[in-house]
Amino acid sequence: MERILEIENISLQFGGVKALDGVTYHINKGEIFSLIGPNGAGKTSMLNCISGLYQPTGGSIRYKGQEIINMKPYNRTNLGMARAFQNIALFAHMSVLDNLKLGRHSLMNAGIFSGGLYVGKGSKEEIAHREKVEEVIEFLELQDIRHTPVGTLSYGLQKRVEVGRALALNPELILLDEPMAGMNNAEKDMMSRFILDMHEVMGTTVVLIEHDLGVVMSLSDHIAVLDFGKLIGFGPPKEIQQNPEVIRAYIGEETVI
Repeated sequence: MERILEIENISLQFGGVKALDGVTYHINKGEIFSLIGPNGAGKTSMLNCISGLYQPTGGSIRYKGQEIINMKPYNRTNLGMARAFQNIALFAHMSVLDNLKLGRHSLMNAGIFSGGLYVGKGSKEEIAHREKVEEVIEFLELQDIRHTPVGTLSYGLQKRVEVGRALALNPELILLDEPMAGMNNAEKDMMSRFILDMHEVMGTTVVLIEHDLGVVMSLSDHIAVLDFGKLIGFGPPKEIQQNPEVIRAYIGEETVI
């Protein structure tokens, strides 16, 4: 199976604290991959290394065979990667539609003149980007709130818009940092369905950080488990469920998860 992302011996250190310590795993193209572990295990730090927000102190990150460890975040985005953040980073006073349109700003190539005056290439580009945003709105079932200011929406809907902004980039690889945090069961079920559709309908490779192990085990093709910055498990859900080291990290005794 083709590998879209290869993490090899990644380390990250802040002063005397090792956030990541020699972590190695890979992600196959088109799968749902979950990164799990107790609080403070290094999960978000790992996503920050992949997306370029953090510079690892050692190791290699290859995307579709290309080394990206020294690449700027916007260059990684141009390669086909997108990120939705754990803490919502939307513009609260702007509508859902405008927030999603902003998600495509890095793909706009028209100059200031044609873009500002909405003529020629700028006009055609705006129409094409609007069509893609409308596809995301329909996919995430946001039609009824497209013109609503994001700051007035419920937390669950804001999380959906956050995911939508990343999805608006039409990425090959999307990084979702706790997209279901703070959601009720109905909202989690809906987000799970969207993630499955990203995988099955869009063919997007999904990398997911999630604390709900039931969701993780039902959605994931493969799972990597971190604990105190070290990889303690890597494999399909059934294998992870029976891994004694993973069980000890979560509940302190050898019981099947």
